[in-house]
Amino acid sequence: MCPHSPPCPDAKDPDREAARTIISHPEQGWSLLCNGIVVFEDTGELLPDGETIAPHRPTDMTTPAAKITPAVRRSTEGTGQSSAA
Repeated sequence: MCPHSPPCPDAKDPDREAARTIISHPEQGWSLLCNGIVVFEDTGELLPDGETIAPHRPTDMTTPAAKITPAVRRSTEGTGQSSAA
């Protein structure tokens, strides 16, 4: 039973990830929430009944090099600097 007020969402609720973290192991890539869910850094989850939830949020938020505008490239030409810097 959750000791928090208001209580944390149940493991079967749609907002289950809003439960408070009670144990965190970032060096291992996981945390335990108050409702018994183990969440992983890749956004996957292990529910208390053994059900698994596949990773469901994008984790790679890098900008592709193709999005660098020509103006940015021109501003670094001849300076010896890389346009990716």
